[in-house]
Amino acid sequence: MRVCSSEGRLPIPPALVFDAWTIGWELWCAEPASVRATPRVGAPFCFDVIAPVDADGHAARHPHYGRFLELSPPSRVAFTWVTGPEGTGGAETTVRITITDDNSGGTHCALVHSGFATDEACERHAAAWPQILRRQTERLARVTAAEWAQLHARLGGIPDNRSLPEAAFIPTRSYPDMDAAVRWLVHVLGCRERLRVPGHRVQLTLGNGAMVVAAWDPASAPANSGRPPATLLVRVADTDAAWARALAGGAEGVSGPTTYPYGERQATVRDPAGHAWTLSQTVRDVDPVEWGGEPAP
Repeated sequence: MRVCSSEGRLPIPPALVFDAWTIGWELWCAEPASVRATPRVGAPFCFDVIAPVDADGHAARHPHYGRFLELSPPSRVAFTWVTGPEGTGGAETTVRITITDDNSGGTHCALVHSGFATDEACERHAAAWPQILRRQTERLARVTAAEWAQLHARLGGIPDNRSLPEAAFIPTRSYPDMDAAVRWLVHVLGCRERLRVPGHRVQLTLGNGAMVVAAWDPASAPANSGRPPATLLVRVADTDAAWARALAGGAEGVSGPTTYPYGERQATVRDPAGHAWTLSQTVRDVDPVEWGGEPAP
């Protein structure tokens, strides 16, 4: 099998490197208007790379196509890779990226590219990937937190996790009789039960939205200003970075970043107005049965 490999170090967290290889192509290699990518296993993606202007003043456009084979945030990405005559020659090849925290504030990225139809195509990519990864490092080092936030707001960037609804914002409402509340929401609003954790909480969906109904014991968690506890979960690319920004912006830390068995790294803050927010980063796609969840039939 014809295989080439390369590696590099980036001065950004692993979660952002993962995003760079899934939704952030425009930040480091692709023509922004050309990118079409949805981070779902089996989903296709495409974008154009604009080559430098040649001696005649012309810029060449090189289409890139593929489909995602594996998405295991923030540590692994795999996809097919098809380019033109100067690339893979139209052959469908496979790229696998391994992303690891280097424990010094940065990320190590290892790339393996396989499945070439010819030795020439393999040799071209063996020479090109080190240059591409250097350019990736240089460009991503200049991307600001605001630019990452804009990208996530526009393209979603929410990886799959079967333990959580796909919505970017998920409110949690607490009730002293959880089952009665679920029946009311299903009957009156038309919600559908998605997942149940007996005696603890129930996930509901409605259209492209979602919410969590949580069991509430007023004796152990008194109401705030006469109302039961309520939290809004927001999906983020990097919980630790979002936690740091929140505290720097005047929020009160309620619970620090913690990785849970259901595949989410979460932290909770209270904003300057007193509202509670749970910052949730998907780190693994987890079958809810693994941690006691009961998917709805």
